[in-house]
Amino acid sequence: MHCQEGHDCSRRRRGRGAGRGIGHGGADAGRRRHRRGPGETTFKFSNLTETFVDSVGDELFGFGRVTQINDLNEGEFCVAGPCELTYTFTDYTVTSFDPTGVGDNTAVFDGGIINFFLDDSPDSSLENITGFDDGTPWLSLVGLTSTETTGPNAGATGTLFSFGTSFAESELIRGFGAGNLSITGGEAAEYFGFGTPVTLSSSFQPSPAGWALPLSGTAELQVIAQVPTEVPEPATLALLGMGLVGLGAAARRSRKAA
Repeated sequence: MHCQEGHDCSRRRRGRGAGRGIGHGGADAGRRRHRRGPGETTFKFSNLTETFVDSVGDELFGFGRVTQINDLNEGEFCVAGPCELTYTFTDYTVTSFDPTGVGDNTAVFDGGIINFFLDDSPDSSLENITGFDDGTPWLSLVGLTSTETTGPNAGATGTLFSFGTSFAESELIRGFGAGNLSITGGEAAEYFGFGTPVTLSSSFQPSPAGWALPLSGTAELQVIAQVPTEVPEPATLALLGMGLVGLGAAARRSRKAA
């Protein structure tokens, strides 16, 4: 995972992870419903900051803020006032680390937990890593084990895979990550479906000077709906865009009122 907002960072040992891998539009609040079918996808774009890892056993963790869902931008998420969708990721443990690969350095992770939070008081700071878990639990995911079949990590098994350059140097590192997750809980889980697979891709580099964590970048998650789902337009989140929707208690209240 990684982000873009200023740049440079300190180094935390436990979880000195190189995010080598992990890493919104409007509508009225009526009773209109939006149908979503199998195979329809949702994209979440986000900025993030994370730790730096340089050996097997290190843990990767970090924080992020969603900036776009489908064609909806961050400032258009909520119709009732300001809000933000943030997340934390933890427990990604390095199982393989090769900072000497010709062409690409590689790192493989196991485990991984990502928790999203919906907050009606935007206050998160990527620079100071504050305000990311003080909202209502929105969606929870855990790493899903798979085996890479192509690329620098071909043949490796894990939940998150990354490749890039200068993996041994937090001031120079650059890279990309990819992995899989599964939905386990949160207010939005009923809509997306428990157990629904989610794909993750990210990019990362050194953070801006003065940031609390050494790496930053961007991440994208793609969710594929498993079955047709009718969801009421949320009363506080205008996340319909290209089909995304129905999150949080407000969405539940709207559904009951319809």
